[in-house]
Amino acid sequence: MRIVLLSHYYYPEVGAPQRRWRILVDHLRAVGHEIITVAPHPHYPYPDRDRFFGSKVGRGRRRVDVRLGGTWDTGVDGERILRVPYLHSGASMARQMLDQTVSATGAMSAVIDRLRGRMKPDVIVSTTPALPFLLAGDALSRLLRVPHVAEVRDAWPDLISEMKLITGALGKYLPGALTGSLEHRFLPDLLTRAQRRAAVVVVTTEGFKHRLEQRGVTAEVVRSGVSPAELAGASGLTATGAIPLISPVEESTPAGGNRGNAAGLNLLYVGTVGRSQDLSTSIRALAKTEGVRLRIVGDGVDAAALKAVAAAHHVPVEFHAQHAGAELAAHWEWADAGLVSLSPLESYECTVPSKLYSLMARQIPVLGVVSGEAAEIITSTAAGEVARPGDTDSVAAAMTRMRERVEAGDDFGTNPPAGQDPREWVIRHASAAAMGHGYDRILRQVVS
Repeated sequence: MRIVLLSHYYYPEVGAPQRRWRILVDHLRAVGHEIITVAPHPHYPYPDRDRFFGSKVGRGRRRVDVRLGGTWDTGVDGERILRVPYLHSGASMARQMLDQTVSATGAMSAVIDRLRGRMKPDVIVSTTPALPFLLAGDALSRLLRVPHVAEVRDAWPDLISEMKLITGALGKYLPGALTGSLEHRFLPDLLTRAQRRAAVVVVTTEGFKHRLEQRGVTAEVVRSGVSPAELAGASGLTATGAIPLISPVEESTPAGGNRGNAAGLNLLYVGTVGRSQDLSTSIRALAKTEGVRLRIVGDGVDAAALKAVAAAHHVPVEFHAQHAGAELAAHWEWADAGLVSLSPLESYECTVPSKLYSLMARQIPVLGVVSGEAAEIITSTAAGEVARPGDTDSVAAAMTRMRERVEAGDDFGTNPPAGQDPREWVIRHASAAAMGHGYDRILRQVVS
């Protein structure tokens, strides 16, 4: 089967979508499928690719020329990638939306130009969070007359109105009545129609599957999968799967203090530093606790604002750039627990951050500032402590409970109410093997 994947985010960038699809591409190629990924030149989380290739993650990576019709590239495992143009983005929502729209348009043009005739795919797969790629997948599916599998990792289109995306991006240019209409009616209706036309919409939680089915959408759950390296305990991975992996010798390199050696709680967040994560609530909660130290390792649009919040509250927060390998392993050696956080939006009750599975697989205690399905997983597997998103007092109380348990030497994950400890739960429900087999089954069904 020839599969064309449309994605705004792809390896060698670091992040949850990049990690998920690197694992899936490996699995699908291993069972005999041909994968062609259509994605912009790597640049996330930076405004342009020059800054990405100058970063620690991008330095030394292969880069190809930018051409309007797309440029063929080769992935780390030999997969074919068609790199399409992008727009230099920035911190503003408007620039990011324009970047995604330019890349989605470029992806459509490149597929129509280069992947017809004998190169025609058997199925188109699109993946969010870049919403224009969902629409591109829908359009290409109808033009090429092949099935469309629309992956929607977060609660789209619901989040458009809940996050006020159009108001945030274009509110200063457009009347409020127009932005409200776009957020609450036009864009949700447009995206829902595309989801209904898809052969199947792949989601990552049971809660969102149920919500889509109530709208007449055919949906299947394929949870984000933890890689074999993470299950083996590699600590040089980010919680969202940064690579390269590091050898056991490199992993043992001492760095920055060892887990559990000092009194108090060392809490580590690794991943995107953006609006959805609402890390400001955890930073403010530190002012109401004692003996809790927080490190934030990652990049994103909220980094500068979070540094200002930490300074204003005079709390012990360290900020570090995105790392992989031995440098990141040093941060995990320092940590007693990992932080998973989402903002207090209703739709995030149907969202489970993939970093939660990574922490559970590696048996790292979790402080989850989450609700809904993610909170239920943490509680049922005894993986850590849970706090209400957006509630500073609740987060401070959870930090204090976790600090007391760490200082007392408690074992997390023992006597889980659901009967499966965190690692066992991940192996059964959210491993790379489970994710790969689930996707392979869905793709074969829609093509048959």
